[in-house]
Amino acid sequence: MDFYLQVLRDNLMKITPRRKAVINLFLKNNTQMTPCDVYKNLKRNLPQIGLPTVYRILDELKNTGILIQVLSEDRQLYYSLCSMPDEHHHHFVCTKCKKTEEIDYCNFGRISQLIEKKLKCKVESHLLQIKGLCAQCR
Repeated sequence: MDFYLQVLRDNLMKITPRRKAVINLFLKNNTQMTPCDVYKNLKRNLPQIGLPTVYRILDELKNTGILIQVLSEDRQLYYSLCSMPDEHHHHFVCTKCKKTEEIDYCNFGRISQLIEKKLKCKVESHLLQIKGLCAQCR
C-alpha cells in the first residue's frame, strides 16, 4: 500500500480515504474489476460513495499508472492493479481467469520507426495488451 500512496504523492494527489479504499480493494482481491464491482464492494464500508465518484477515482488512478484499463472482448470496462506505474511496460491478460501480469519488455521502437517511415507520421505513444492463457489456465 505504501508504494501506491507514494505514487499518489509523486503525482501531487491527496491521499483520501476513498482513494485508499479503492487501492486496498485491488490489493486485497488481486483481480480485474469493473467500476460496478468496485462500487458494490466499497458501498459496504463507504455507504455515501456514489458510482460517479468511483468512476472518477478509477480514472485518476489510471492516469497515475496505479491502475490499468483492461481491454475486453465483452465490451466491459475492467481495471487491474499495476505494480510498475513509473516504468514503460505492457500487460499480459489471461482470457480465462482474467489474471493480469506485467511484461517489462518493449520492442516497439523499431516498429514505430517503420510506421513513421511508411506513413510519414510521428508516433507519440502506443498501447499493447497481450492476451492468452496464463501458466495455470493453460
